[in-house]
Parts: sequence; structure tokens; C-alpha cells
Amino acid sequence: MADKPYYTYVTSENNFPAGAGLASSASAFAALTLAGTAALGLSLSEKEQSSLARFGSGSACRSIPNGFVEWRTDPQSGESYAFSLASHDHWQLVDCITIISNQHKQIGSEAGMLTAWTSPFQEARVRDSARRMDRCRAAILNRDFAALAEVTELDSNMMHAVMMTSDPPLFYWHPGSLALMKAVKGWQREGIPVTYTLDAGPNVHVICTQNAVGEVLSRLGAFPDVIDVLQGMPAGPARLINGD
Repeated sequence: MADKPYYTYVTSENNFPAGAGLASSASAFAALTLAGTAALGLSLSEKEQSSLARFGSGSACRSIPNGFVEWRTDPQSGESYAFSLASHDHWQLVDCITIISNQHKQIGSEAGMLTAWTSPFQEARVRDSARRMDRCRAAILNRDFAALAEVTELDSNMMHAVMMTSDPPLFYWHPGSLALMKAVKGWQREGIPVTYTLDAGPNVHVICTQNAVGEVLSRLGAFPDVIDVLQGMPAGPARLINGD
């Protein structure tokens, strides 16, 4: 894109486990996109940066814009990019990233995606995706936690159902993963605004509102099989720390 035949030595650091089902490639390739284009003097729009980051990792396109984002494909142009649905201060949610295993998973996300269509459930999952997206978008814009929890858990369960029924089957959940998911459902019945979702790995994203985070962290700290709990909150867009 810059028409410059440069080779670059890149050092990348992450503060959470890589290859453990936490989408570590998202932040890595978003950072590389922003730093690389700036170093080469390219002036790209946020949409263009998001689209470019996707070539490193699909998840990375969502790490470019601000706050709550939506990943969309334009049916006319075929462009695939993410854009901001609501700013980072729209809703004070906390992601309690619960580490059940920090080991590098044996089968990576890309390999899993290649077998998704061998599952008899994948077609139904894809066909229903627009409806789930509409529900998720509305829940975020309306700050409706109960609605967000319902669609978040459904989407996570459907994805793992596809992986478990693929050929060969992929079982990313650990016993501790399932136990924590069941515990979260119990906490909901107690009235705690909390939900769960899992990427392609055993670690559980336990999402709650800001006023419930103390109680949730206390319960997670006493939960068997939990190695560590990291906290994440909605944040602003990817940005250059040092432009020199």
C-alpha cells in the first residue's frame, strides 16, 4: 500500500495468555496495523484501518474503533470492517476474564473455523445470525442487561455446539468452564446482573455491571479451577502511544 520495500523488526507484548481462547490476536494485529501504517506514512480512515487489521485476524478489526463495536460486511462492495456502535462510556460493563487454563490450545481458532461447515448445526447458526445481531445491538443501545445476557449466552452456546459437532469434534470447554457457566446461571437467579461467554477456548468471560463487579470478583476468587481473573472495560479506539 505504501509502495516502500522495507522490512521491519516488530516486538509485540501482551498482558494475558496467547493461544488460550482469549482472542489475543485482536489487540496484536490492531496495534500492528496502526503502528505500521503510521510508520510508513499512510493516512487511512478508521474504516480502512479496521479492514486492513482483519487480514491479520478477524477479531482485530473490532479493536480499532471506539467502545462498543459492530463488525459488518457490505453486501455490495464485499468490504468487511468494524465501526463504533456506542462510545466506551455509553455503558459501564466489566468483563471479568476468568482464566481456567493458560495453556496454548492444541487446535487453533483458524483450524476450527475450517471445519465449522462439517457440523449439521452451522447452517442454522449462520441463518439466525442477523436476528441475534439485531437483539444484541438493541440490548447495548438500550442498556438492557437481561436482553444482552440472553443473546450473549445463546450465541456462545451455539458456537460451541457447532464446534462439538464438527468433524473432528472440538471440545474446548474444561470441567471448570462448564461448572462456572452453571454457577453464573445460579447467580442470575439471585438477581445479580451477570452473564458469560466463551471464545474458542476454556476461559470464561464473566460480564457484569459496574455495581456488581465486587460481588462477582469475590465469588470468582473462591471458585475452584480459577487460576486468575483479569478485568476489562469498554475502552476508546486504538491509538498511537509514541508517534516518533
